Amino acid sequence: MVFHLLHPAVREALRERGIEEPTEPQMKAIPEVLAGNNVLIIAPTGSGKTEAALLPILSMMLTTGLENAGIYVLYITPLRALNRDLLERIRWWGERLGLRVDVRHGDTDKADRQRQSKTPPHILITTPEMLQAIMTGRRLLSHLKELRWVIVDEVHELAEDKRGVQLSLALERLRYHVGRDFQIVGLSATVGSPVEVAKFLIGADRPFKIVMVSVTRYMKLDVVRPRPKEEDVKLAEASSLFPDVVARLRLIKRLVEENRSTLIFVNTRSMAELLGFRLSYLFPDLPAAVHHSSLSKMVRVSVEERLRRGELKAVVATSSLELGIDIGHVDLVIQYISPHQVTRLLQRVGRSGHRLTAVPKGVVIGEDVNDVMEAAVIVKMARSGFIEPTQIPNKPYDVLVNQVVAFLILKPRWKLEELYGVIKKAYPYRDLALDELRRVVKFMQDLYPRLAVYFEDSDTVARPRGRGFYRYFYETLSMIPDERQYAVINAQTGELVGALDESFVAEYGNVGVKFIFRGRPWLITAVEDRSIKVVEVSDPSGAIPSWIGEEIPVPFEVAQEVGKLRRMARNGLDYGAIAEEYGINEETARFIVEEMEKHRGPLPDERTVVVEQYRDNVVIVHAAFGTLVNRALGKLLGELLIKVLERPVGVHQDPYGVIIQSADKLPAELVVSQIRKLSSMDVRELAELIKSALVKSGSFKRRILHVAKRMGAVDKEADVYNISMSKLVDAFSGTPVFDEALREALEKDLDLSHTVEILQRIKTGEISVVYTAAPTYLGDVLYEKLSHRLEIIPPERLRRLVLDSAKARLLNYAMLAVCLECGWYGMVRVGEVNEVACPRCGGNNIGVVRVVRSDNLEREVRRNYEEVKKTAEILRRHGWAGLYALASRLPIEAVESLLAEADGADINSLTEKIQEMEKEYLKQRLLE
Repeated sequence: MVFHLLHPAVREALRERGIEEPTEPQMKAIPEVLAGNNVLIIAPTGSGKTEAALLPILSMMLTTGLENAGIYVLYITPLRALNRDLLERIRWWGERLGLRVDVRHGDTDKADRQRQSKTPPHILITTPEMLQAIMTGRRLLSHLKELRWVIVDEVHELAEDKRGVQLSLALERLRYHVGRDFQIVGLSATVGSPVEVAKFLIGADRPFKIVMVSVTRYMKLDVVRPRPKEEDVKLAEASSLFPDVVARLRLIKRLVEENRSTLIFVNTRSMAELLGFRLSYLFPDLPAAVHHSSLSKMVRVSVEERLRRGELKAVVATSSLELGIDIGHVDLVIQYISPHQVTRLLQRVGRSGHRLTAVPKGVVIGEDVNDVMEAAVIVKMARSGFIEPTQIPNKPYDVLVNQVVAFLILKPRWKLEELYGVIKKAYPYRDLALDELRRVVKFMQDLYPRLAVYFEDSDTVARPRGRGFYRYFYETLSMIPDERQYAVINAQTGELVGALDESFVAEYGNVGVKFIFRGRPWLITAVEDRSIKVVEVSDPSGAIPSWIGEEIPVPFEVAQEVGKLRRMARNGLDYGAIAEEYGINEETARFIVEEMEKHRGPLPDERTVVVEQYRDNVVIVHAAFGTLVNRALGKLLGELLIKVLERPVGVHQDPYGVIIQSADKLPAELVVSQIRKLSSMDVRELAELIKSALVKSGSFKRRILHVAKRMGAVDKEADVYNISMSKLVDAFSGTPVFDEALREALEKDLDLSHTVEILQRIKTGEISVVYTAAPTYLGDVLYEKLSHRLEIIPPERLRRLVLDSAKARLLNYAMLAVCLECGWYGMVRVGEVNEVACPRCGGNNIGVVRVVRSDNLEREVRRNYEEVKKTAEILRRHGWAGLYALASRLPIEAVESLLAEADGADINSLTEKIQEMEKEYLKQRLLE
């Protein structure tokens, strides 16, 4: 029992909280934290990690006493949503122990900021970005002189991206300012490289302890792939869906009904919307909602609270709910379609079973045979303890520029040697050379406006004059790229079709490209400043799905194990043995064996690449190497084939193959010869070829734009179409901007080390390359998957689907309702309101705040009082129809004219009118 080590006041608060026994992370971590060690706690969500870090720190605060006013503890969390939950939890402990607790993020208003400057909290909860801003304020900076402890939450979320690198340098800057070390405690979900992650958090060459509590040893995991029954076929005919899809949806419904609360995880935002819509469409009485990062904050908060209160039985979510947001007890996690990575599965299933005695339960619902085998492999790897290694970015130059500016705000002049000494203590910059820093500083001096002044004779860097320096810093507090959207306009009618993300536009936004959008095939006819002109076409062949870039990559190790499973299933291993080997049910194992029996011809496994002539102009290279290796292979083969054929080829990669398409005949033997050619190249030749292919790609141009923005080399408002991207690449060639964009692309988009390895194994014959002239079953599976992404919807069905989807969105929208008579206020969902009347006084003088931007509802009412009065007038005149229309994306004036025109219209007509006006309004906004 470790609670006896804590201060008596903390023990008393524990009794009041009803906590008698410590959890496993608390048992292991509390003594280490009390001993003053830097600690990384790796444990499942809901296992008491926060208290494992906080209680010993509170105990030490009470034991040593707080002599001066100041901030003694920083609690850093990557999500503002976590701030809200944490503030309530930590404030409770603070009130019991006489300690001030407060939160600081972008929505903190001026009065609260001033109060924090005058009377600092003992414990401040903030985000990595807000820490950057806090450290530029004179008074808060002086309060931070008292800092003794830093807690960093959700470390796994920060370790692999530039937000985390920025935080690691900010903590070094903070140590320099404070003049001594402070104790760091990190909280993390399961990670594949615990020691690397601990070093990332605590810094190079500092001692640390790791406390690990495994989540896998007692998880219940299964993979299922329901077969359509007769009722599924009937329901499919009535709903225009595939029978396989209906079977999966009915299974989800049954699982949800068998449990009190269920999280359904998917891999992309578009799939979350699609699955959420399909569930509400087929089963309108099922209390389920959608949660992802593109939804407004208040919609997400409303969904979280309704799940916590038990009003919802299920939530369809992306990784937005992987983090430790308090959503109450979850009985079951459903992963719809393979999670692609072991880490993802563990983090997601770890959200269930949060009572200390409850077992986390997860079910993966598979799609095609590759998907089911991949899920089975991931379940087996999770049980055996394999987790993908964590990749910490290596000395990124854009973060370095950003943080050198921050160091110059802290102190206006630095000897480069001294600055280098501080920066090198951050683990991502342990290998940085002094000459590299000097090159970056010189680059900063050459920018306009200057971000640094370098004095060569004294090897000193100084803060430049002018407001541009400060403007750059405050505009780049965040390392998260600002993704823009582009209007897609029907060139024949001028009508807005929708909006595309920058990532898709950068890669594929060229005249002549065919793509599928909202269920229809389109051809790009013109690309203008902020819009893409398209015409609808009847032939979808060669088209690409608009959401292609969002998918989670399948690692090399997982794809290789799928290759091995293929061989086992094909070589006569019965389904009972497979079920036992992979820890899945026999029905799923039987499906795998039956599917593999359908395959004729050479089998692509972990040691065999099969090149298949799928059609005259389509070749499929079956390769069980994972997403990033196959993307690299695709780029290399594409580059060689374009030179040989002297015409463009289309390349689509999948974790289990590369599909190559040409407008004319494409012989598979030619592709085999190009693979042989690649395997004979040395590493230097391969690197040059991949660099040549990468630099021409839209994804690289997008990366160089984002890097240039983060380094202050181009305007923050620049986007992929208001500057010449090829000129941008040429302009930055040979500079730190180009080098950083290339490093980022090679690290994030490709897996070059495994690509080189498999090409060498092809050269030695360890991996064989075989050719088949006849189309195969696995070829059909791969091509079908691409076709499913391109699912073309008949126009009449599309109209109904779009209308139903818009209706579901409007009915699910949450707003803040305010009674102008008695002062009552509260969140309401449109679909749950029967009549527009105050629940307290019964009056009908009710208005709404349509977009709520902070957690403090009372403040929101005060802030938006004029809006409440305007909307009250609309609701008095139009009642529930007014509330429904106010849930749209239209300005209030447009809502008033809409309701005047559509007076007395039924819900379908009103929804159609809203859709028409929203399209026009969105078009104007996108083109502004």
